[in-house]
Amino acid sequence: MKAVIVAPHFHPRSGGVETYTLNLAKHLTALGWQVVIVTTTDGAEAEGMKVYRLPPVLTVSNTPVGIAWRRRLREIYQAERPDVINGHTPVPFLADLAERAAGPVPFVLTYHNDLYKDDLAGRIITGTLQRTIIARTLRRCRAIIATSDYYAGASRYLKGHEAKIRIVPPGVDLAVFHPAVTVSADLAAAYRGRQVIVFAGSLNKSQQYKGLDVLITAFAKVRTETERVRLVVCGEGDGLAMYRELAEEVGVAGDVDFTGFVPPGRLAEYYRLATVFAMPSTNRTEGFGTVYAEAGAVGVPVVGARVGGVPSAVRDEETGLLVEPKDAGDLHRALRRLLDDEALRRRLGAAGAARARSELDWRLLAERTSEIFAELLPAR
Repeated sequence: MKAVIVAPHFHPRSGGVETYTLNLAKHLTALGWQVVIVTTTDGAEAEGMKVYRLPPVLTVSNTPVGIAWRRRLREIYQAERPDVINGHTPVPFLADLAERAAGPVPFVLTYHNDLYKDDLAGRIITGTLQRTIIARTLRRCRAIIATSDYYAGASRYLKGHEAKIRIVPPGVDLAVFHPAVTVSADLAAAYRGRQVIVFAGSLNKSQQYKGLDVLITAFAKVRTETERVRLVVCGEGDGLAMYRELAEEVGVAGDVDFTGFVPPGRLAEYYRLATVFAMPSTNRTEGFGTVYAEAGAVGVPVVGARVGGVPSAVRDEETGLLVEPKDAGDLHRALRRLLDDEALRRRLGAAGAARARSELDWRLLAERTSEIFAELLPAR
């Protein structure tokens, strides 16, 4: 059986959806599927899979836009003859065109989260796209894969589609992220004697909803109370200068380390090094948050905000702590609570690792996705 996965962004670019689609493709291949990728991201072939890369004419706020993509998608489908097509949102246009070009081939939409912006103009634009182009895709697709029960119930745009919704959360590559990860000598030496708060995520201005500004503000207060703590920011993006400037403004520029891009193996070391992992997302654009699951799999307690699908990724008082979105004071209190209570950190970290093994192993999630795809195929 053959599946074409259509994702606006893909490996080697990093990010939650990019990690999801790469791991899904790898594990579907292990289950016997032929997997073909269609994306707009430049790069070499990924994990031996066939990848069609459609060049965009321009990119608007993380959304690539191209010419004649619908025709090109039809040509790809005719050449590959897939049994099922799987498009990924929230980035609009490519997945929607993939559905329009699908013809009789079953189309499954993986709905990671609502398209949303905080500013008024952004809300008008994204709301219009959700109610028109994306709404049509939701109506026409054969099945919808949502990243959590919580998000499926909370999204206003998924209401009325309950019969088509299946749940497959982002998973974890347990061969990379696990409690036995060894921190390299150089990294361990750099932070010896320090408590470390780790953030991992995009620093692009278009993804300010990751809440790094809130974290830097909360960290500044933590830093006034203890000298032994450092904030490590793993990620890259066009907002780096903005975050450096904020760290300078609140007086912690010398206590925040910006690492740049960190590959998965090294990122696992940073998680293992961490006393606490924190990503206080600020709006419902955060459909789940793969990094919470990865850090939890390594055995680290995590802090997130009560927004979007984060409550599905972070089980409050079980695998981590939840705070109010955009509330630096609440975040400060959660960070101090974890930094000060080793027993609590051990309990939450152990529960996060156990959950990753039992619920978030990509092998299990790929099997679930394979079953969803197979349900749509005609009897053979």
